[in-house]
Amino acid sequence: MLLLLALLLAVSPAGAQQPAPASQVEALLASMSVEERVGQLFLVTFVGDQVAPGSDIARLIRQDHVGGVVLLAANSNLSNDADTPRRVAELTNALQALALTDGAQIPLFIAVDHEGDGYPYTRITGGTTPLPNAMAIGATWSVDQARAVGQITGLELAAMGVNMLLGPVVDVLDNPRPDGQGDMGTRTFGGHPWWVGQMGRAYIAGVHQGSGGRVATVAKHFPGHGGSDRLPDEEVATVDKSVAELAQTELAPFLAVTRAEGDDTAVTDALMSSHIRYRGLQGGIRRFTAPISFDAAAMDTLLELPGLAAWRREGLLVSDSLGVPAVRKYFDPTLTTFPHRRIAKDAFLAGNDVLLLAQFDLHNVWAEQMANMRDTIAFFRAEYRANPAFASRVDEAVARILALKLELYPDFTLQAVQVHPEAALQVCGLGSEVTQSIAAQALTLLYPDPNGRPAPPRRGEKILIFTDARPVRECFTDQCQPFSPLSQTAVEEAILRAYGPQGTGQVESQDITSLSFGQLKKFLSGAETQQDVGALLQEADWVLFAQQDLNLLKGPNSDAVKLFLNDSRSAAYDAHLVVLAFNAPYYLDTTEISKLSLYLAAYSKTEPFVQAAVRALFDELLPQGASPVDVAGINYDLQRQLAPDPEQTIPVEQIAPLPGSALRLPLDVRLQAGPILDRNGHIVPDGTEVTFYATYASGIALPPLSATTDRGLATVTFPLTQPGQVQFRVESGEARNSQSLSLSLAPLPTATPSPSPTARPTPTATTRPTTQPSPTPPSSPTAQPSPTATAAPPLAGPGRPVSGSDLLWALATTLLIAFGGSLLLSRRGYSRQSLIRSLALSILGGMAVYILYALHVLRPQAWGLGPEAGWLSQAVAAGLVATGALLPLASVLRTGKRQG
Repeated sequence: MLLLLALLLAVSPAGAQQPAPASQVEALLASMSVEERVGQLFLVTFVGDQVAPGSDIARLIRQDHVGGVVLLAANSNLSNDADTPRRVAELTNALQALALTDGAQIPLFIAVDHEGDGYPYTRITGGTTPLPNAMAIGATWSVDQARAVGQITGLELAAMGVNMLLGPVVDVLDNPRPDGQGDMGTRTFGGHPWWVGQMGRAYIAGVHQGSGGRVATVAKHFPGHGGSDRLPDEEVATVDKSVAELAQTELAPFLAVTRAEGDDTAVTDALMSSHIRYRGLQGGIRRFTAPISFDAAAMDTLLELPGLAAWRREGLLVSDSLGVPAVRKYFDPTLTTFPHRRIAKDAFLAGNDVLLLAQFDLHNVWAEQMANMRDTIAFFRAEYRANPAFASRVDEAVARILALKLELYPDFTLQAVQVHPEAALQVCGLGSEVTQSIAAQALTLLYPDPNGRPAPPRRGEKILIFTDARPVRECFTDQCQPFSPLSQTAVEEAILRAYGPQGTGQVESQDITSLSFGQLKKFLSGAETQQDVGALLQEADWVLFAQQDLNLLKGPNSDAVKLFLNDSRSAAYDAHLVVLAFNAPYYLDTTEISKLSLYLAAYSKTEPFVQAAVRALFDELLPQGASPVDVAGINYDLQRQLAPDPEQTIPVEQIAPLPGSALRLPLDVRLQAGPILDRNGHIVPDGTEVTFYATYASGIALPPLSATTDRGLATVTFPLTQPGQVQFRVESGEARNSQSLSLSLAPLPTATPSPSPTARPTPTATTRPTTQPSPTPPSSPTAQPSPTATAAPPLAGPGRPVSGSDLLWALATTLLIAFGGSLLLSRRGYSRQSLIRSLALSILGGMAVYILYALHVLRPQAWGLGPEAGWLSQAVAAGLVATGALLPLASVLRTGKRQG
């Protein structure tokens, strides 16, 4: 790994290039001819690896000025072996030389699929690092691992001269389809939109960092087809969702990878549009769009969303292949014509800036594809000259293309664009340590629980292995021989390498037999096989099934393990049954899984993942991954798993004011909860709701406050106005336990009247001192005497707030006068009714005057008796209260009735 990091620093600049100035793009565009402008729109395929002047690709570059090419092993552009990185670098150098010397003098986009997991979605496998697929990365739940894989990808592609990655896939597999209809499988990071977005951002940042800004990313398949009813390669798929529903799931990762959030390297350079129809996208459940890549109105609706509009000003839109069977069937269900001009024009006017012309004919005949491509480009040139609106749209798209190419290559010279073939050979293939780490971290125990795992195979036990070995060919020339990406003996070789005679010696080679799924399926159907499968099953102590996906079109024997587990004969074999899933983990149902001794998900079929699964079988590796998608067969629900773990104790801390600071009311207390973990032990997705509670020791509860998480943390601010002991706690979902945080808030201190600027405190300002005043330190000439040095005055003075003692004194005065008056009336013979009336009115009158005084409605200082009047002002205030109590008594004396 240290060597890889050193090469990263040596080969690549530190980060992505700065965006090209608009003036530079405008000047470049102004210098281009119509032919050069139109040619930039097209990303083409070609056959072979020769770029001689008379070759088809040379004509497309020199005469039609195409803007880029796509490298495919299927077209014999490359063959995969140890020397592949050097040969690819030589090919990309030759292609760029054509463009910069004989073509439009603008570098080409050289694009490739490089999704990981080898064939079929990684085109360059020879001599490069065996990268994990997206789901294996997702099973680690580590954005650092996603970034590391992106760095390796960017480094190796840039070293070979490839400058456009057709990836990553950021589709959300929220509803797995084990039957194969619309099954995205391991091409996706997972089933939760937030996690897919985070993984996608980290991966894209890694590509930009690893390549030094020399590889552009094309996130796909916009606006997302994880929820589609079929794969769009063969037929036009459909998604039944409105824009609001799409924004919650499918669109969310695309919104994540098109906003910077403080990291420009995590923003994708382009999006690839998909050939998917949407029902309900623009209102009306019965209303279907065209495939989104051909529907201008629907595409505009999506690209005008707040999260995408800003990105779209410079972001590039690339079409998916315009010749796949789904497109052919959509434009002509009878499959008798291929309207290539209309297909390209509709895709362009729908918003695609770059048109990928692959499989661009009806019958996959290269001569017809070549003719269709050249005719389409000529048609676009004619439209440019005849139609100003079309010309404006072309210029808009070309400006985006030029801006991105200037980011990749600020200097359009051959020296700046070409790479060193021998250096490519040295750089590629050095990232195996990262892949091995991911293989170990992703490995998932699906069944049984950790305590129920069987002991590993012992010496002398017979091991029978069935492998879904599918022979494939990358191309159909003599140089492309059939091979199986997961070979029939892959698991056996991994066991013997680690535990055979050359390893720990736990297993003898004669104790292992490897057969194919095809042989197992023949046995189950009663057909004869070359080996006695039944006898081998009877002898076996262990039966291992190396499973890929369930796809009868691509793997006609892929259902063999399901057939075996549902066959009545399977219960008769006294052997441990083990499934090693080298693809998605959701193809077996609950009944089938219950018959197994062990079910492990490795996710990827490359050698590091086969080795990790074998090490777990022999108890050398503890599975620590967790499935990033639903697994119905084990009741693994992803939404539930990503909810807050009920067993955790949520941390709570005070972040403002800082702990230890003086706490004075009123006070805003800012609290933070978290990190909050899900049931898998990882932080919960952003947007998880958290509720904060605050309760006083007296039992008074403040209204709870809610917040949502950001990177597992949630914060709120409680406004506190009352003194006392306050306790805070937090809940989130079913997680009800949290740390407890307490604050003690003292009551507001009684304020001391501030002296006038010229006045000095005098001894006459206090009465009945109970202690000697505290001496004022010499260094504090303005310090006031301690408030405890004097008794509180009887009533609230001007400028001083009222206190409890003021109220008590006023109440005592009022009651004294009220009861004294009642006694006087009684002695004079007034009636009982008059006595009660006198008592009530005196109390009301005295307290009414006190309230008016306390509210400063009656202000003695306004009569010239200010604070400097001292005891005189206090005496006047006392007199007011007494007057208020005496006036009702005088009234009763005049109007009251004596007893007869």
